[in-house]
Amino acid sequence: MPNLGPAHHRLAALQGTWIGREWLAPSPWSEGGNASAELTFQAVAGGFALTQDYESDTGLTGHGVFSAEEDTVLWHWFDSIGYPPETPARGEWAGDTLTLTRTSPRGTNRTTFALTGETLTQRIEFNGETLVEAAYTRA
Repeated sequence: MPNLGPAHHRLAALQGTWIGREWLAPSPWSEGGNASAELTFQAVAGGFALTQDYESDTGLTGHGVFSAEEDTVLWHWFDSIGYPPETPARGEWAGDTLTLTRTSPRGTNRTTFALTGETLTQRIEFNGETLVEAAYTRA
């Protein structure tokens, strides 16, 4: 039977509900501006996976599933924009920051999650341009 590894334990620290503010750049998917959002993370499958539910006051909703292969974190992301993930984003923890990258025919997405105490920050870049900067606090 496999055992949970360090990456699983790091992901488990995200469990719970987070509420925060987001800054959105104008893009094909958003007019840009400020938004409020809620994230909920929950350990599932005996701790081998972590689900993420997302809801923004812009109307965007999403669902993610994190898992780990040794030190590598995989993230499958589905949202109401509608593009299915062809492959998961992959990345690793460096200190308190998880950086995940995925390339598709549309371009390269780089997402970082940084956990500092009761604050979770997220930054989303697409083809090197910042799309979202967000800060959430644990509810």
